[in-house]
Amino acid sequence: MTLHLITVYHNTAGRFEPYAVGHDLVDVISHCRHLPEATDPTDIADWMYSVLNADLDDLEHARENSGGESAFLLACTYRLLDLRSLSTGDVVVITVAERTTWLACEPIGWRRISTPTVPASPKLSTAVHRRVRETRRG
Repeated sequence: MTLHLITVYHNTAGRFEPYAVGHDLVDVISHCRHLPEATDPTDIADWMYSVLNADLDDLEHARENSGGESAFLLACTYRLLDLRSLSTGDVVVITVAERTTWLACEPIGWRRISTPTVPASPKLSTAVHRRVRETRRG
């Protein structure tokens, strides 16, 4: 088993529009999973899409299955951060060892894209603190 880093970027240029070069991307969450090194990146992106868009009740019922607990906690964190659904135009990045694959979510499936220029963004802890402050003010 090899560590896979999975990072989700939301496309801020327009929701439900396919990703195009020059669209602004912001990373919203990342997750690490131990998987066989040869796991197809599109299978990983499909898994991430299903976890981030699934009903929490469905994920809760699967918590006892292999990987079910981490999927449930990832989905809970995503929702606590008040993030929108993972949709067409968004990007999932899978890094294994020294190999990184960028995949744009299409209306059906995934499209490999070249590495875009993305701005540096805050760590998850920074995003959590920002969300807590917004909620307190709100």
